[in-house]
Amino acid sequence: MALTERELILKRSKRKGQFVKDLSYTLLALPAIIWLFFFHYMPVSGIVLAFKEYRFNEGIFGSQWIGFKNFEFFFKSTDALVVLRNTIGYHIIIMFVLNLIGGMIVALMLYEVRSKFANKLYQTSMIIPDFISWIIISYIAYLFLNPEDAGILNQIINFFGGESINWYNEPSYWPFIIIFFQCWRAVGMASLYYYAALLAIDPCLFEAASLDGAGKFRQIWHVSVPELMPMACIVLITQLGGILNSNFDMYYQLPMNSGALYPATDVISTYIYRGLVQGSIGPTAAVGLFQNFVGCILILLTNGLIKKISPENAMF
Repeated sequence: MALTERELILKRSKRKGQFVKDLSYTLLALPAIIWLFFFHYMPVSGIVLAFKEYRFNEGIFGSQWIGFKNFEFFFKSTDALVVLRNTIGYHIIIMFVLNLIGGMIVALMLYEVRSKFANKLYQTSMIIPDFISWIIISYIAYLFLNPEDAGILNQIINFFGGESINWYNEPSYWPFIIIFFQCWRAVGMASLYYYAALLAIDPCLFEAASLDGAGKFRQIWHVSVPELMPMACIVLITQLGGILNSNFDMYYQLPMNSGALYPATDVISTYIYRGLVQGSIGPTAAVGLFQNFVGCILILLTNGLIKKISPENAMF
């Protein structure tokens, strides 16, 4: 049936209004789109460096093609095992201990605090460290770990009759030091996601569980924890995807880039940085490409596994 002139005018007006609305949203997102294009899509062409022996005078496309030799150089080197072990080991511990278990436990404890003032005080005090630069944190750590007698820990050790420890020359202590400072800095922020999920739970579920005779711990186990599983699955997918990524600032600044600590603190991000400083463009590009490729595959595999087990908790 043919539309009347009035209906045609209304339809055109509606389309024009939708176009103006979409245009305003597009302009609002334009800075982010430009940033994403220049810093995430344009550098993709640099992937070719992983397969070339890059020379500055020949440029990216003029350098000699050497295939997978840059990858062989990394995986056959003595550093590969140490770097991969540290990167994966720290990431798994930080992912499960801090982001999953630690964040969930802190969120559950905050949820049980009934005083609004105390709740806000606890949340603020735990979140503040996340806004402190790792450079500042590295100097806070230095106050405790100063290898001379001025360090707080060495003063305590000397007080009890022990000998001072040169913390920045002893790799064996640094897995615990790194995990401690990461926990202190990040566990408060990690708990916010779970705390927000807890606030969305219908209070009637807790009332029904209480009427059935469930105590506080049973309510947490049978109501709170299952309601946190969707958020935990999302965190797990994103964290596993970045298993070869690491916080460069933490691993570089916290140990003060001490060469003696590389066996315990050297990860892929610091390895790539040192390679770039030394001018090893091809091998570092190969390591970066391997890092991102593995991350992409792990995101797809983890999401697919969760989708098989619990489709409603999958990310996509």
